[in-house]
Amino acid sequence: MADFVGTKHFADRTAGSIIEALSDPTRRQIVSLLSHGPRRAGELAAEVGMSAPAVSRHLRVLLSAEVIADERIEQDARARIFRVRPEAIKTARDWLDSVLSDTVLSDTALSNTGSLKVNGYE
Repeated sequence: MADFVGTKHFADRTAGSIIEALSDPTRRQIVSLLSHGPRRAGELAAEVGMSAPAVSRHLRVLLSAEVIADERIEQDARARIFRVRPEAIKTARDWLDSVLSDTVLSDTALSNTGSLKVNGYE
């Protein structure tokens, strides 16, 4: 049981860092862009309408949380290509699914109007 609890705590902590990294709208926009394929930082900066240094700060947060990964280009060692790490998105989704599967937030707790009912209260 201790192993399971330790593993669950690790998964919650990992999901937490991913969700925290995605709490910023610009970082969510960057991840959304990268979900369509790998891109260079300069391309991302142009698409989100920010300076390269500002986008670089967001990329560092996403890299630190392991939401994205970067790769060097053989032809230009200075250039990097960024891509989404699907396993990070799955980790966050799995955690959210586990929260939603709790009794309080299950589909049966939702009224026909779509509002949440807990213990008979909306």
